[in-house]
Amino acid sequence: MKVQWKRLSLIAALVTLGAWGWQGCAQSDSDSRDTVGSIDPADQHVLFWFTHSGERAQAMLDLVDLFNNSNSHGIHVEGVHIGTHADLYEKALLGMQGGPMPQILEAYQNQAQAYYKSGAIVDLTPYMNSTLWGLTPRDREDFVPGFLEQDNVDGAQTAVLPNRSMEILYYNQDWLAELGSEAPDDWNEFASLARKAAAQPFSGARGDGPSAGLMLERDASRWAAIVFSMGGDLMNQEASAYTFTTPEATTSLEMLRGLHADTALGFVTQKDDDVEAFAQGRTLFALRSSSAVPQFSAAVEANANFSWNVAAVPHTGQEPVQNVYGASLAVAKSTDEQQLASWMFIRWLIQPEQQDRWAKASSYFPVRRSVAHRLGPYFRAAYNLLEYGRPEPTVGGYEPVRALMVQAMVDVIAGDASVADVLGQLETEANKTLKPYQ
Repeated sequence: MKVQWKRLSLIAALVTLGAWGWQGCAQSDSDSRDTVGSIDPADQHVLFWFTHSGERAQAMLDLVDLFNNSNSHGIHVEGVHIGTHADLYEKALLGMQGGPMPQILEAYQNQAQAYYKSGAIVDLTPYMNSTLWGLTPRDREDFVPGFLEQDNVDGAQTAVLPNRSMEILYYNQDWLAELGSEAPDDWNEFASLARKAAAQPFSGARGDGPSAGLMLERDASRWAAIVFSMGGDLMNQEASAYTFTTPEATTSLEMLRGLHADTALGFVTQKDDDVEAFAQGRTLFALRSSSAVPQFSAAVEANANFSWNVAAVPHTGQEPVQNVYGASLAVAKSTDEQQLASWMFIRWLIQPEQQDRWAKASSYFPVRRSVAHRLGPYFRAAYNLLEYGRPEPTVGGYEPVRALMVQAMVDVIAGDASVADVLGQLETEANKTLKPYQ
């Protein structure tokens, strides 16, 4: 937590800096609408910071090489892996104080907003609207509805998304059949099935360990997904205050605490514990990102090898509400030529051909609808839920709030703390993070 609050203090200072130190640079955004078409991006070198690792990192580097070898302007992009999202965020904050800074960087919406208010990144609207370099009407129509708007804050396009994923429910279809049921639509049915699973182990289970209904990761996005699906939100409609003392937040934690008390819910203690338990038939459900579909598929095949599927997160309303998330790509302030060259790589990356390659390699959802028919069956089932998606808060300072949310989950679910007291304190502390941005 000390690291998180240190980041917040640094951001606060940078927001203040943005009010004057970057002021001269910030004035160029509105003017660039008339001049971006005349800029020459030839022979520019662009540094690109990303967080993808392993096979995803190699796939991104392969795409970078393809762009470098195929673009007719001699633009050269250098892709560099920068640890986790937290590592990249920390490094970017230091870069904004005078350290090294890339021309393109990954950023969640709340991070991009903080960067933009500090004057460190550009509004991409002039580039997107450019007659010569921008997106065509056909391009815009092909985006999943609402996706481009996720990074638009008060009319400024702070970043553009190359992919997305969402929270989905993984379930053991064979085990549900043994319990005489199908995938749950609502949380009451989910809780009932989770308790039944704890009492009636799967006949095809392998490995050691107790039977459970759900293995839950301590993660803010897991909890946010449940709150959303119950009809709640994490902020008020104006996004001016956090709202954790709501019936939905209260009900969600009480439900999870009850399942934990009845040994129907266990916490993930090591990375991918939930994947292993699910694959061995020792937990009926898993709540994870859609990007983990290949991981679950391979694990199940190598272990209990049962029939499984994915579904919308259980919900209280008539329609699902899905927590959709993912990092976007922002362009840092540099020269006019480098900024345009950076945009040209992003524009190339979000074209259907590259989207197809990236979706297959990364297991993320493509942002272009014309690519959806090429997805595998599990991905198509999840992809069809995107229309019900909503994002987590995009305000600056959401990083430390996520850490506060995780602590609240632990205090309530595995402890005996008062739900009302924990949520009241969480709301108070979360709203303090908004002060530097108001």
